[in-house]
Amino acid sequence: MTPWAVTYADPEPNGLASMLGGLIEANLTAHPERTALLAKAATCSIAVPDAGTAVTIALAPGAVTLRNGTAGTPDLRIETDSDNLIGLSAVRLRFGLPDAMTKEGRAVNRKLLKGELRVKGLWQHPVKMARLNKLLTVL
Repeated sequence: MTPWAVTYADPEPNGLASMLGGLIEANLTAHPERTALLAKAATCSIAVPDAGTAVTIALAPGAVTLRNGTAGTPDLRIETDSDNLIGLSAVRLRFGLPDAMTKEGRAVNRKLLKGELRVKGLWQHPVKMARLNKLLTVL
């Protein structure tokens, strides 16, 4: 039995919630040390307008809960198109921000400056962003 759980608040999770939940579950299984990322509570919503979908991810000690749509007032709100969302999972962060020393990090920074990628709460919660990124990044 694992010391953590990935659950869905909705009886029928949307495709984005299922994909992200599966990715988090796979990462926690493959890298048990990442359970430390669940030590403190945080919430994040990810909206993909071109796909007409959104999900809220709530991190809590030993648990990750995914909910369809944007629920409540998340600490971080990420909004981007589907192509950018897929590319984000490969971007390394330094101090919670895209690593400008890498090609991928510079591309994300350009998208942030152009408004193609919006992350509300990034400057207030860079550590929460780094934790979420580590849960979603495949190594």
